[in-house]
Amino acid sequence: MKHSTAAAVAGLIGFAVMGLEVTAVRLLAPHFGDTAYVWTNVIGVILVALALGAFFGGIMADKTAGPGRIAALLVIAGALTALAPVVASPLGAWLVPSDLLLDSAMSALVLGSLAATTLLFAPPVALVACVSPVLITLLARQDGKVGRAAGLVSCAATVGSLVGTFAATHLLVPNLGSRGTVWACAGCLFAAALLCRARASGVVALVLLPVLPFLVPEHLKEAGPGERLLAEVESSYQYLQVVEIEGSDPLQTNLKINEGLDSFHSVAYAGTAYTRGSYYDYHVVAPLLAGDGAVPDGLRVLSLGEAAGSFGRLFGHVYPESSMDRVEIDPAVTALGADFFPGARPVGDEIAMDARIFVDNTDVDYHVVLVDAYEHQIYIPSHLASVEFFTGIAGVLHDGGIVSVNCGGSRFDDPVVRALCSTMAAVFGEAHAFRVPRSRNFVLMARKEGSFAPGVLADVSTDDPELAAILGQMSSEDAWRVPARGAVLSDDRPYLDQLQEEFYSRGREQPVLLPIRGSRPVDQVLRDVADLRGRGRIEDALAMVRTAADATALARYHAGDLRWMLRDPAGALLEYEESQRLGGDWPVLAGNIVGAREELDGRTKAWEVATRNGWLALVLVVVLLGAAVVAGRRLVVSAA
Repeated sequence: MKHSTAAAVAGLIGFAVMGLEVTAVRLLAPHFGDTAYVWTNVIGVILVALALGAFFGGIMADKTAGPGRIAALLVIAGALTALAPVVASPLGAWLVPSDLLLDSAMSALVLGSLAATTLLFAPPVALVACVSPVLITLLARQDGKVGRAAGLVSCAATVGSLVGTFAATHLLVPNLGSRGTVWACAGCLFAAALLCRARASGVVALVLLPVLPFLVPEHLKEAGPGERLLAEVESSYQYLQVVEIEGSDPLQTNLKINEGLDSFHSVAYAGTAYTRGSYYDYHVVAPLLAGDGAVPDGLRVLSLGEAAGSFGRLFGHVYPESSMDRVEIDPAVTALGADFFPGARPVGDEIAMDARIFVDNTDVDYHVVLVDAYEHQIYIPSHLASVEFFTGIAGVLHDGGIVSVNCGGSRFDDPVVRALCSTMAAVFGEAHAFRVPRSRNFVLMARKEGSFAPGVLADVSTDDPELAAILGQMSSEDAWRVPARGAVLSDDRPYLDQLQEEFYSRGREQPVLLPIRGSRPVDQVLRDVADLRGRGRIEDALAMVRTAADATALARYHAGDLRWMLRDPAGALLEYEESQRLGGDWPVLAGNIVGAREELDGRTKAWEVATRNGWLALVLVVVLLGAAVVAGRRLVVSAA
């Protein structure tokens, strides 16, 4: 074999391996997301496969080193690589069913991605890694120059890896998609095999590659139950789906990213700019708070995270004379918003840029800054949640201006809610949290200079019934709270992911009935509970139930309602069933029992899927590690 041929083979192999490593996460993202955990699984599995392949390739090279052996390895690896996109969709749908609940599916996603990565990519990468030792041995036997052979193969493979890394990210995935990129990597392996031995390799490539597009499902991921898929896009940043909810009235359209599950990135309802109580609606009061009950003159809004225009449509309806600059890092989100989420937006610029970079470089001042920037479906980017970021926000706000942040959570003491409020307070002096009813979201607000006074919203006059309802809820001082102090986040310590994991991974503890051992009359307690609940003070209302002198059926029913509002369906079901046992026979109680059981069944299913995925991942990892141990022992023996 010529040295130039060997260099070409090594370069093609390097291109294919790094192209696969970069693209594997994109191929898996529709089912498992593209979190740091998925990236870690992909990188770790591929490193183990490379190590095993290199070791066994060395053994193989000592026994027999020839172009035929190299071609055989590359043909098998190319075939397995080419089949990965065919298998990925059904495998992902089995490992993570689409009806799982997002807030209880984290373990299933992480362990499922580990199993999928090991099944799809470990075998071909291990086979490819066997080639370099065989190539080096083959060249060294020809001219006796081992160092030259090793340096040539290593250099060519590294250059190929470098080209594959940049090409996959900037060229192949944006133009061919993740499936096409994986097939391009398979094509590189077949091409390398052709350089070694043309006949057999060419036959396999010519037969396999042309038929692959006909074997894969039409879509990377099918729409979930009750959804109709309108569009799917693999952008440079993420996997996007636009779905229509079948039978919804008014018609509901959702934008979902990556694994999606029961969550959405943007929502629109036909005939209205409002989102029917979703968290978007509750940010609309920010200009009125900035203007102490009036709309600031020349209202200028900055939206960090465009959400396919959800905020633009809403502010365009409520404040038609305002201007809004919309910053969205992913142009594909903006394009889908224009195509599937129509509606009038305020005048202003659309900027395709990272929110932090824009804030740190703009010279424009705003009355309101909206922050709804998420990555990997559920995570707030750490660099958009630090003291340094909010210092930048303060720099672009007028005095009296409001920053309004969307934050996932269900309780005021959730770790992310506390940490973000504490971080905002470190810059603005104080930050306030409002729980969005019937959701897992909070609105966090802080004001630059001046006092934060939600009571001014009570004096706002409007003919818009939906806006009036929002003002009524958010004007109550009791609906807002300054959460207990939490971690103050900084660029130097970006551990927000860990705090978010605490929120999304909880809920597996065994529930117990709320202890009700007070001395107050039940009727009086329940009147106070209803008052606190009406003002959004759910935690206080639940604590009030404890003060009742008797655990009546009605007291248990209210305890169940309050626990369900705090995203504790297991505790709610326990309270409802106890209420029923004590004689509660109201139709609403029976309906709530059914609803709580359905939500709890969803969480139970997620835990069962996670357990199954965990065992599968464990078996596969043990097999890989076992092979590594065997390789290590043989290495020690041979060295001795």
